[in-house]
Amino acid sequence: MFLSTPNRYRQTLEKLAAEPPSTKTALICSLLPDIESALASGKRRKQVWQCLTDEGLDISYDTFRKIIRRLCSKRPLAAAPSGKTLPLSKVHARDAASDVTHDPLANLRRVEASRPGFHFRGTENLDVLVYGGRESHDQSKR
Repeated sequence: MFLSTPNRYRQTLEKLAAEPPSTKTALICSLLPDIESALASGKRRKQVWQCLTDEGLDISYDTFRKIIRRLCSKRPLAAAPSGKTLPLSKVHARDAASDVTHDPLANLRRVEASRPGFHFRGTENLDVLVYGGRESHDQSKR
């Protein structure tokens, strides 16, 4: 049976992806989620390395440590352990979708407006605040 060229290439790539990684770094990279879950459960890095070497991984501890450090520094901080990105929360999605500019002081303004009691906010005349000048009688009646 004759396959079309894209299907033949796709099958070739699927066979290649099914083979084990050819480098130790790629092997550790494929095992990284499992390694991170072992570390998160309280195991030490050296214990994880010892377990892998007992199963046949031929790598020194120093090299293992460097690969893990390099791979962890390349990963985004907000990524899920499966490698998929986490969905945005509804609040973040709504903020991103709106065209309204972000007001960093909105929270403070809301709290100030709802504060109970009397709060003197002072004069808003710039001449009085900065230069110490007096207001004219006409301006104070406004």
